[in-house]
Amino acid sequence: MDSQNAFHRLSQWLSVTLLLLFAGFGTLCRPSSAEIPVSTAKDGQFLPWVVDDGEGGVIVMWEDYRTGKDWDVYAQRMDSSGTPRWEENGTAICTADRNQRRLRMIRHEQHAIVVWNDRRDRSNWDIYAQAVNLEGDVLWQTDGIPICVNSADQSTQAILGDGEGGAICVWEDERRSSEFQDLYIQRINTKGETLWEPNGIPVFPSESLQSDPILLADGTGGFYIVWWDVIGYDAWHIMAYRLSLDAEPLWDAPRLISPAEGMQGEPRVIADGAGGFIVLWQIYENFINDQLYAQRIAPDGRKLWTDTGVPICTASGIQKHASVVNDGKGGFIVVWRDERDVYSDLYMQRIRADGTLVWEKDGIPFCTAGGHQDKPFVVRTAENRFSVVWLDYREDFGEESSDAIYRQQIDLEGKPLSDRNGIAISTSEGKHYPPFVVTVGAGKWFVVWSNTQKDNGDIYLERF
Repeated sequence: MDSQNAFHRLSQWLSVTLLLLFAGFGTLCRPSSAEIPVSTAKDGQFLPWVVDDGEGGVIVMWEDYRTGKDWDVYAQRMDSSGTPRWEENGTAICTADRNQRRLRMIRHEQHAIVVWNDRRDRSNWDIYAQAVNLEGDVLWQTDGIPICVNSADQSTQAILGDGEGGAICVWEDERRSSEFQDLYIQRINTKGETLWEPNGIPVFPSESLQSDPILLADGTGGFYIVWWDVIGYDAWHIMAYRLSLDAEPLWDAPRLISPAEGMQGEPRVIADGAGGFIVLWQIYENFINDQLYAQRIAPDGRKLWTDTGVPICTASGIQKHASVVNDGKGGFIVVWRDERDVYSDLYMQRIRADGTLVWEKDGIPFCTAGGHQDKPFVVRTAENRFSVVWLDYREDFGEESSDAIYRQQIDLEGKPLSDRNGIAISTSEGKHYPPFVVTVGAGKWFVVWSNTQKDNGDIYLERF
């Protein structure tokens, strides 16, 4: 055998072998997906609520059905590298009998406070709360403190930090009428003690149905409550009220956001950076040609824009599921599901502090890929930079399966900073549920969602 040819063939064989070995090693070392599991306990984990932990990571809480019998509340802290800091598959926050649902959470420095709907008293739904520190230690009594245990049903709560380590909680309450519920509020201090009357105090008693409350700090020690007010079958309005941390009214009466007749609802609220707030809502026209309007309210309750609000989008078809974020210039950016075409797309608009539109009338396209796009979530991630995450059905052309979660970044002019129709975050098998997005500073942000790729539902996240 020719030694030179033999050596040449041996060298080729070694090269190919080494290449295959390194390729296989690289495949083994490379994660199959950037998705990081938060909890993959058996049965279902759903509807995560997320806050930043103040150290570049996040705290995630969710509804958990691992018992196969009742819904409980679990939580996990994920650090800046995406590593779990608490017990595997989450720390139990409440595992009381029967169901705990619809949790909402805030964080204050070294601890988070969560409130939820609780059915441990099988006769009705109540409101409970719990605090957990950054080490994962539950701070208040086992399974939470009662916020409201009135014999009627309470539901649809919201929470706001009080700036002193405690929180304000508001909820729908049926103690006066199961048909026309009122809003009640309660304040909790950092020790888990309620500070106002037992079972809360009414926000503003009326003969209307008050629902879907939103809380927003006013920046000067008080807070706003915005809600959906139903007077009759075809008379739905958006109302707002301002209170102090002692529950004293700072306005003589709630403000009617728009006097327009008809059905208005689904409010979205953000601070305007000047002590007031901006509210965006949907006007329902027979649920066939819905529209989006907005209004800015000054700290003294005055409307700063046109009395009936500024039209954000009045295009044909339905506009809904809007998400809003402050643009850092006193105005805001809104992204919504738009059905002016055969399949729903995502459109967006920017509004200045004086209520004038920056982009084209009725908005500009954000994502018009085939199939449906829905449930956008927009956040401001850096100066003049905004990130949007949404559910995407572009592979299905239907609404039975949420086949993917996509993302996109835009600048202050609305220009996309990557592929026009977005980049996939998760295309895993199974049903995806709407994403929750939170910023953690330094231009970084987390996306958290539920997915049924392995069983009835697990929680995943990705970092950017």
